[in-house]
Order: sequence, then structure tokens, then C-alpha cells
Amino acid sequence: MMQQLFASNEMAGISGQISYSPDESEGWLEILASGLTFDLRGLAPADPAEPCVPGQNYGFAEDAADKPLEAIDLVPGGHIAAGGGLQPVVRALAGLAANLVLNLPVAAVVWHTAGTRMEPRYFARSVLDWLSGGAFPALGLTALLPSSDGSVASHGLAHFTGQEIQMAGAPGETHADTVKLALRVIDYLVRKGRLTQAQEISGPGITLLAEPSQYSNRVWIWRKE
Repeated sequence: MMQQLFASNEMAGISGQISYSPDESEGWLEILASGLTFDLRGLAPADPAEPCVPGQNYGFAEDAADKPLEAIDLVPGGHIAAGGGLQPVVRALAGLAANLVLNLPVAAVVWHTAGTRMEPRYFARSVLDWLSGGAFPALGLTALLPSSDGSVASHGLAHFTGQEIQMAGAPGETHADTVKLALRVIDYLVRKGRLTQAQEISGPGITLLAEPSQYSNRVWIWRKE
């Protein structure tokens, strides 16, 4: 089915092609996209890929994500696996995955490094918007987890920048507003890269201080007084 799909006109929206096809019984294909190769694993008649139990769901109607599913994996090929967090690799992989989602009966998309599961259209829309110059899809390619002190912590951002963030909440601020501000910070850091020293991050009506920890791969974020 996958080979027929890549060969059909329906795949015109996917900038990729099969570059290696072993015996069908092995259950995988090598896909070339943007000059990079990715492995698509877990295809029938072979066993499906190992399932992931995500911690965060995004884009689903209530309870719609909690269904048992058979998984396939799309991962960087062996020669680029070590650079899986580099922007060109992530963008090519995410774009290929988004277009596959739009052409296949996919029930959910799991992003392993963030432990997230996304509704397929939500995933495709947010990724394709990012690739067109929009904001980084932080609620999906990363996760934001609440802490008891009112702060929020990222999970999965280190895959892109080598660091996670801990965003302090302001007195009287809602959790939703803290998350919105954290999303802007994540977008900024994905564009800029790893922080090596403290700096200010300015936005509409607010200035934040960002300070990398000396003891862990974490950036502490709070408002400048």
C-alpha cells in the first residue's frame, strides 16, 4: 500500500520518494526527502513498531486519544540519526510526516522525544504552518507540564536546543497565561538555539530574564521587575 501511495498522483504533496525497498516481509522502507533519508518501520506484513505511552495529548476531543493503536515509526536514517535534533533534519522529518498524515488513515501522531500524542489534523496543520514561517509547534513537538509552584516546565525542548525551560508564573496569573508566555519563549529559543549566558527576552509589553542553569540543562525564565 505504501509503495503504491508514493507512486500515485495522490502523493504530489509529499516531497519524498522511496530510495530503498527491501523484501516486503521486512516491513520497512527508506524514504528520501529534502536530500535526507528516513526509515519508515513497522509496515505490514511485519509486526508494528513498539507502541509509545504518551504523557500529554493535544488536539483531540475529550477521551478520543485513549484508544489502542498499531504504530509505524518514521525516524532519521542511520547516517543522520546522530543529528536527529538538527533543524534541517527535524523540519524534513516533520514535513514528511505531516504530508503522510494527510494522505493516510492515521489515528494519532506520537512525538517520542516529548512524550506527546497529537490529533492528526492538529499535527499536520501546526507543522505545515511552522514550515511556512509560523510559530514552532511547541504544544506537540514539546510538552509543557505544570508544577506545584505555578511554574511550567518544558519536556522535549532539549531535543532541539539541548536545554529545557522552567517558566515562573506571576502572582495572580492563570496557568493558561503562563503557558502562552512559555510558548513564545520556546519559539524564540528554537530559532536562536542554546543559551550560554543570561539574557533578556523582550516581547509586547513584557521583558523576561532567561538564565541557563550551571548545574543542569535547564533555562530559568522569569519576569524582569
